[in-house]
Amino acid sequence: MSFRLDKIVVFGVGLIGGSFALALKKAGVAGQVIGIGRSQATLDEALRLGIIDRIGACDAATLGDADLVLLATPVGQMPALMQAMALHLGPQVVITDGGSTKSDVAAAVYRHLPQHCSRFVPAHPIAGAENSGAAAAKADLY
Repeated sequence: MSFRLDKIVVFGVGLIGGSFALALKKAGVAGQVIGIGRSQATLDEALRLGIIDRIGACDAATLGDADLVLLATPVGQMPALMQAMALHLGPQVVITDGGSTKSDVAAAVYRHLPQHCSRFVPAHPIAGAENSGAAAAKADLY
């Protein structure tokens, strides 16, 4: 049996999000990986390094048919991102995070994404490195 995620959206394409994307690509389960972030330079670097296939936005065109959304941003940014993406998510999307804490992230999901609670998978990468950013991403970090 083969498993494939046709469209993965990663908010934050640095060490954690970029490594997640590379690992899924290496495993052959990622169709298209779309990156969203605050820094155009980081997004451009992630695109150049093959971490993402294209740059997206927090809109229906990017999120509406996503199979998986990863929030790989600082935990403090997640509530605002959840609120911004709430109206654009499709009904079957799975949402996960790479945050270092869980109760506040879960509370933000219940507050901003109540219709998606059953498809939210809280996670913690329990990984890191001395470097950060897209250039530090590696497929075998996890």
